[in-house]
Amino acid sequence: MFSSTKLLRRAAKWKTLQQLTPNDRFRLLPRHFVRSVMVPPSHFSNPANVPKQYGIDSQSSETNTESENGNVSELGNYPPPPRSERPFRELLSLLAMVALTYLAVDNYTGRVKLEKLNTETTAINLKTLQLQQQNFLNSRKQQELKMLRERMDVSKRCYKMALHIALLRKQLTDLGVDPAEINIVLQEFEKNVRLNNSVQNLTGQAIWLDDNSELSGFVPDYREYDKKGTLEA
Repeated sequence: MFSSTKLLRRAAKWKTLQQLTPNDRFRLLPRHFVRSVMVPPSHFSNPANVPKQYGIDSQSSETNTESENGNVSELGNYPPPPRSERPFRELLSLLAMVALTYLAVDNYTGRVKLEKLNTETTAINLKTLQLQQQNFLNSRKQQELKMLRERMDVSKRCYKMALHIALLRKQLTDLGVDPAEINIVLQEFEKNVRLNNSVQNLTGQAIWLDDNSELSGFVPDYREYDKKGTLEA
């Protein structure tokens, strides 16, 4: 409880304050209160710290809040990935890499095999072609040799027949008989000699005398001229 003396003192001060002017009252205020009243706010002295206008702050805060709420709602629409999805993806990646590696190795192996097969086939075909060419050349050479041998045999046969004719003409001359002229021989050839192509004969022709000719029994066998004669002692 306050004493009566203190109450009287306060009443006296109150009457005194009522009689003072406003300037005197301001002077009697405490120093810390006066200092807080005299110093302006910090945002007036610092240009970087400018207070926001009324309404803009609330609109921006509402916009930020709405965007944050929208982002949160969008994130909330997607369920969080399960914990076992990452190992499953790693396993799929590993399987894909193994499959690609296998395909690459299989492709390389197949290409090497095909190249080797192509090389071997080319070598076999080349060797076969060389053998065919060699066989053709050998066959042609044998055919040419056979034709040459046959021509030589025909030439020898014709010459032997010419010698035989010469001996016969000599005998006729010795007996006083004139031999037949060549014109008579040509006429007989055109009349009674037959020609025919033959595959067995390389010359391609076969010649014989018709059986109706008077000379058919006197024509010698041409094969007899192919025999080798023996010299008589």
